[in-house]
Amino acid sequence: MNPTDDKLRSAIPAGPIGSRADFQGAVRAMVASAEGAGVRQLWWVSPDFADWPLDEPALLDALSHWARAPGAHLTWVSHDFERVRRAMPRLTRWRQTFAHVLSCRSPLELAGSDMPTLLLADHRVVLRLLDRERVRGWVSHEGADVQRAHEEIDVILQRSSEAFPAVTLGL
Repeated sequence: MNPTDDKLRSAIPAGPIGSRADFQGAVRAMVASAEGAGVRQLWWVSPDFADWPLDEPALLDALSHWARAPGAHLTWVSHDFERVRRAMPRLTRWRQTFAHVLSCRSPLELAGSDMPTLLLADHRVVLRLLDRERVRGWVSHEGADVQRAHEEIDVILQRSSEAFPAVTLGL
């Protein structure tokens, strides 16, 4: 195991997510530790990102530092980016500034209720919500769990289209 994996494991310990606070704390920890742990790719997947703490200044600051690292790329998948645009103005501005390291996609054939809620960091750690209503899930560093999440995201991306443009042009 290399030292950056150790940093990621200590910042985001494996284990259950049992509450909204646990989930939000794990999201914050993953974003905050991404740069220092050498994470180059993040995947965020959720029907609407309603419970994600993505509009917080500290999280956006950490995300900005990470996005400036060579090779950084965020793939963001959702059904409802309009909700993000309305509810998270800081994140929407961040999205405009860092459009060059970001791909926003929306699934074509997957219903929102069938869409997973995942945060994947490289091929090293996955945060997965199994029950969005009760905010229950887990964080795992196990290779098989991470690989399953990556394959699931890949299937969704194969049948998705670009979404959430950085700039909207009016006529």
